[in-house]
Amino acid sequence: MKISEILKNKSTISFEVFPPKNKEGNISSIYSTIEGLAKLSPDFISVTYGAGGSTKGKTVEIASVIKHEYGIESVAHLSCISSTKEDIKYECERLKEAGIDNILALRGDYPADATNFDPENLEFHYASELNEFIGEHFKGQFCLSGACYPETHQEADGFKKDLEALKKKVDAGAEYLVTQIFFDNDYYYRLVREARKIGITVPILAGIMPITNAKSLIRTTKMCGCTIPYQLSTMIEAHYDNPEAMKEIGINYAAQQIIDLITNGVDGIHIYTMNRAETAQRVFDSIPAVLKELN
Repeated sequence: MKISEILKNKSTISFEVFPPKNKEGNISSIYSTIEGLAKLSPDFISVTYGAGGSTKGKTVEIASVIKHEYGIESVAHLSCISSTKEDIKYECERLKEAGIDNILALRGDYPADATNFDPENLEFHYASELNEFIGEHFKGQFCLSGACYPETHQEADGFKKDLEALKKKVDAGAEYLVTQIFFDNDYYYRLVREARKIGITVPILAGIMPITNAKSLIRTTKMCGCTIPYQLSTMIEAHYDNPEAMKEIGINYAAQQIIDLITNGVDGIHIYTMNRAETAQRVFDSIPAVLKELN
């Protein structure tokens, strides 16, 4: 089932997982994560794109198991910056064969190892081009979605330019959007408000990451370009060396974000789980009545 059809009738709860990274390419550990997340009855689970190394090719396999063995709709991430058109055709055919109806179309990051990467001769430069290509060659076969950035993409020349790029992504076929993580809900509300002004009408799901480790929080904010609000910053500073306190802070802060978002009519909550089902479970356990109010 296409996620766009689900979103016509309700606000969604969803999770993101990624193929486990190890030298052997063994992904079996992901299934205990999915088992735990399945108990929370999500509307869908997305699987990040294993573009290289030991996780290459595992996205389709995991997405297929989520859908066919757990009965949960899955979304396969697909990035294009290092791909040829033939690569994308091949991946889409694999998704069709696996019965996957949903793709999160991404540009992707420039590869860390640029040995065989020529930025002057790319077949795809933007996610909007990927949407257009899939729409042309697999018309109507997939529900396409896209990423968006409440605090502006790090490579964008300001918030307005970033919104214009987002409009192109939607015009090229993205039927809903998922935000990068943020810790200040006002950035999400600004994004939605300004997006609506320029004609972006598709649902915009709020991406939330419960941060349970101070070091990972700092690393994540640097990577994603999101700011840490003063309230959260002071809590981290006070409890930086207390792992158990940090877990409680991360879980409770995420729960408060979700409460506020649901209260203000969010289109959906998408939780970046970092493959930790127990963390998502603890967030949900703290706000069961609020979650029931989502729809």
